[in-house]
Amino acid sequence: GLFSSIDAPRRGTSHPLERQRHFKLSFLLTMVIPARSSSKAYLHGSDKSFSTQTLIAIFFGSSLLALSFLAGVFYNESTHYDAPLESNLRGAATLNIPVPVVSDTLIDPNQDSTQEFFPDSTKHNQKKWGKIKTRPDDWVMWSFHDVHSEFKCSEHAHDQNKPLPDLAFWNYYRDTFKLVVDNDIEFDSVPPTEGYTMNGDGKQPYYAKISPGKGRGLFASRDIKKGGVVHDGNASDIEMSADDWRSMAFALPQKMACDFSEWTWTQQTEKGGPYKIFTAFNISILMNSSKAPNTMPKSSYSSKMYALRDIKKDEEILTDYKIYPTKWEKVGLS
Repeated sequence: GLFSSIDAPRRGTSHPLERQRHFKLSFLLTMVIPARSSSKAYLHGSDKSFSTQTLIAIFFGSSLLALSFLAGVFYNESTHYDAPLESNLRGAATLNIPVPVVSDTLIDPNQDSTQEFFPDSTKHNQKKWGKIKTRPDDWVMWSFHDVHSEFKCSEHAHDQNKPLPDLAFWNYYRDTFKLVVDNDIEFDSVPPTEGYTMNGDGKQPYYAKISPGKGRGLFASRDIKKGGVVHDGNASDIEMSADDWRSMAFALPQKMACDFSEWTWTQQTEKGGPYKIFTAFNISILMNSSKAPNTMPKSSYSSKMYALRDIKKDEEILTDYKIYPTKWEKVGLS
């Protein structure tokens, strides 16, 4: 019992339940065996032998018992485990590795495996969103078109049967952004499936549904007068760098990564200013393009969009993507 208690921490079994097992073994060896020895002496009719053997055995056994207990305590105090321990029914120690939490330390985007980027792998719906691709060694050099081609995003873009992103989608999408890009970002309190807080009056005046022949789209939730504000990107859009964009793309499941690539654009926010990368994390990103738009900004430097004419309730909200020239070479993604 003494030797097994001393040896337990070295073998990685200094869990309390394991030490308790060794302690019981020591007790058995040091108390039952002397009693058995004393009984044999008594049966042979030697009272002196009985008394002497009993006292010697109990003294020796008690000493071993005490040493066994102290040895287990000493080695437990000097042995540390970084991860908490749990025990199965047999008392064997097993590592209990905690699942990463979004609010914890920002995950290093330079790690080799994109597996570490999962905000919660149990929430990854592979059937709906596809697999996460292994990030290549030279991923920091990949262009927008490299990523778009590798993920087969052209096929995804032309699929008009894509479902509307549900809350599980948006939560996973946002959590991934927090993990790999900006852990301190605070998203709008309005559910992303409903939009965002556009101004003091509340949400934007549109909702998302499937648009015949176009796939996912936005539709007016009320009548909108000509000149009325339809969308304000200043309250919805998020800017990111080229490295942020790559980190995000390689951290997402394949279909979600393709949505992400479709939902990013380049824009100057002032005349003569640098081009920047923008995206959004709510249904505002589902606005479709048309050669006959009914909603446009006043200039290519603005993200605030107005109704070009009266828009009836349940009419589709349409803009023209060409208002924001695509300049991947200006933002480090060419």
